[in-house]
Amino acid sequence: PSLALIRAQTEEVFRCRACLWQLKVAEAFLLQDRDIICVAGTGKGKTLTFWMPLLFDSTSVQVVITPLNLLGEQNVMDLKRAGISAISIHAETATAYNFQAIENLEYRVVVISPEQVMKDGGGFETLLKNPLFVSHMMGMVIDEAHCVSSWGEFRPEYKELGRLRFILPLEIPFLVTSVTLSSSTLQDVTRLLHLQSGDKLITIH
Repeated sequence: PSLALIRAQTEEVFRCRACLWQLKVAEAFLLQDRDIICVAGTGKGKTLTFWMPLLFDSTSVQVVITPLNLLGEQNVMDLKRAGISAISIHAETATAYNFQAIENLEYRVVVISPEQVMKDGGGFETLLKNPLFVSHMMGMVIDEAHCVSSWGEFRPEYKELGRLRFILPLEIPFLVTSVTLSSSTLQDVTRLLHLQSGDKLITIH
């Protein structure tokens, strides 16, 4: 879709006018041929870029890894107001019932903690072994990506997230976002997450 169409659809569903950088993130995501790094300040609207691509594929599922359960719950409420089915998965909600509903493609968005993503024998590991679910994955979003570099000591699952790049097909893009990434942190995050390189990696500010 053109940038104009992405903007029009976003305005219709989310009742807000997307900025050019948001449109470029959504456009790059929809091409599904590169990993994306997005750096945008707090309150600038980077979360909107997670949802905009969903408007152009009615059967796809977006997976968002977030460090804080509160952020996940807020995302779910915002999406439901826009008519998009979503669920937040953390220690309290990681039930067999909820994972079965996700596997049945009842949700367009799954917001999940890194601990639940990397849990050995957990529900998300089972999802990643299901070819049907993986075929419906639009992408993997890692929000607050600086945590991959800075929180790995006390939340070791963050440093394990790079395994996902080897598990998932390359046509499932990674969108990595943060409010700030110094050049050294950016290099660290790119290395730890095993993001693609060269013309297969785009950075948008």
